[in-house]
Amino acid sequence: MCEYIDELKKYNYKKTALKDIATKFSITKPELEKYYKTMFFKNISKKIDLTDLSKLNLDSIKDVLDTNELREEFKFIKTDLKKIIEKALYIALNNGFSSNINSVNSGVMTANAGDSAEFIFVARAILAGFNCSSVDVRSSRYDAIIDYNNTLLRVQIKGISTGNSISFKDRDRGGQGIDHKHITNIGQRITSDDCDIYVAVDRQVGICYIIPMEWADKLNNKECKTVNLKLVEQFKENWDIVKEMVK
Repeated sequence: MCEYIDELKKYNYKKTALKDIATKFSITKPELEKYYKTMFFKNISKKIDLTDLSKLNLDSIKDVLDTNELREEFKFIKTDLKKIIEKALYIALNNGFSSNINSVNSGVMTANAGDSAEFIFVARAILAGFNCSSVDVRSSRYDAIIDYNNTLLRVQIKGISTGNSISFKDRDRGGQGIDHKHITNIGQRITSDDCDIYVAVDRQVGICYIIPMEWADKLNNKECKTVNLKLVEQFKENWDIVKEMVK
């Protein structure tokens, strides 16, 4: 495999060379890119001392605190912050959670990845203190249920790993022998008739965007197809949304 890296060196590590290199070695471009990323993250992480890197982060945080009150608050949480920064940096230096290390078939992996997003959310919800469980019926328009103060909330869960957008519209059905233009195969809009909460789970690091469908329902049919994550920043790790919906 070192020959892959030697070849990339000839191109001064330019990503534009991936297609030519992949062709030379008769592998796909995505496979080659994944190999490079895996190796380079591994090589660099071995050279990084997480304790030192954590200290640099703490120093940077301290430098931007411009009042005595904030500096005292920083001193109060410094030990806890140092521990969590080291953990977060470890995940970052490994390019997030491990993904498909056994080279599972892409079609199977796509389905498994969808399940993983659901399990991540359910685990996170339970950890947050909510009574939450998955829904086993595949034809259901929601994937999980949260029982909070004797109120049931239906949750639809979608996974994201790369990219910076989500969609409140199902994918069109496609494949051999399927008329993707037929109305029964066109992806339907996700509305509050389907679920109460839409959760986008970042499978790379486990971050959850907890979005009430009453917000999504206000989008028009064009806007709902592609929503930049910056537009839902207020819902990022906002677990209080669950409580607010039951008031």
